[in-house]
Amino acid sequence: MSRWSILSALAVLLGCAGAPARPGAGSVYRFPRAFEASQVVTLEAGGERREVLASLHRAGADYEVTLFEPVFSAPLLTASARGEALHEELLMPGPRPGDGTRLLALLRDVYGRAYPLDGAGRAEVRGELGRYELSGLAAAPAACPFPDRIEIAPRLGPRVAVRTVEVGCSAAPSLGGHP
Repeated sequence: MSRWSILSALAVLLGCAGAPARPGAGSVYRFPRAFEASQVVTLEAGGERREVLASLHRAGADYEVTLFEPVFSAPLLTASARGEALHEELLMPGPRPGDGTRLLALLRDVYGRAYPLDGAGRAEVRGELGRYELSGLAAAPAACPFPDRIEIAPRLGPRVAVRTVEVGCSAAPSLGGHP
């Protein structure tokens, strides 16, 4: 599977809230309603592995994401969701029309859910497209609680592992770009 095929497969897979409680068995984790994160996204399918970098901004129900080729940090695609308005821009050959909007659907599903915690800093739910697992949640409340790792085991498509490199929370991060 070519590197663009894996990126396209991720986008096909991707077609598919408040403050978190202190991690512990029986409590629930929710992603911060406003954050900016830098992440390394690893896609595995058909024995091939591909990494892309992601820059993700969330302000309530609004999202903005840009995927980058990791060697030269060249942007591959950017997509944003403001209410019901969706916008995508394909910046390099490879991603297909619709890949960005499918990515936004997955982001809204993953980041908008409540995750029951197991007491060991892990949480898992069944989402619209497969199983979502969070790990590396701090035992003590943090200023910007965020999992170190997000894994998506889809019903169809590549396995996705997301490693958070940097994250920051704010009351309302600025989401520039398209309305």
